[in-house]
Amino acid sequence: MLEISNTVNGDVSEVKLVGRLDVKAAKNADQAFTQAVEASKNVVLDMSELDYIASAGLRALKRLRSDVSANGGTLVLRGVQSNVMELFEMTGFAVMFTFE
Repeated sequence: MLEISNTVNGDVSEVKLVGRLDVKAAKNADQAFTQAVEASKNVVLDMSELDYIASAGLRALKRLRSDVSANGGTLVLRGVQSNVMELFEMTGFAVMFTFE
């Protein structure tokens, strides 16, 4: 199960993900990411409480990165847990993102 919240502060949308970004949750995440990009130029993705990410979740993040870039903004992934970071590193996704 994935909980998603989105807060807009000026030109930054902060999206917080809590739980598991699996195949079932990827569609909802895509919708939340689209709303974030439409609301603000820049996006901060708070992943401090994201326990798991599946390949469908990685694809959603890749689309988010493309959308933010096309909008002329920046994307930052914040608080990525070590087990999720391992997956980013194993798949080569770690070089695609900016982390805090």
